[in-house]
Amino acid sequence: RIEVFVPEPKRVYGYYVFPVLEGERLIGRIDVKAFRDAGAMRVKAFWPEAGVKLTKARRAKLEGELDRLARFAGCARVEFLDGWEREALIRTRI
Repeated sequence: RIEVFVPEPKRVYGYYVFPVLEGERLIGRIDVKAFRDAGAMRVKAFWPEAGVKLTKARRAKLEGELDRLARFAGCARVEFLDGWEREALIRTRI
């Protein structure tokens, strides 16, 4: 489902959530927003997929790509909000 169309109290993730890929593997979902007037792209939340650990190396790669995304979006820096690292959500299939 697309979270932007879900009322806020019923959202699992944030308003705009993007997939985070490592090669072709989905490793997580991230909620970021550009605040161009403040020159910052803020990371609100990152949810790893089940079984994925945000290791030091993986985190460094993520930060590098977020820096690149921030520049593309016209922001000078990336800010990580308190509590941005979330637990993996276990989803069940019906």
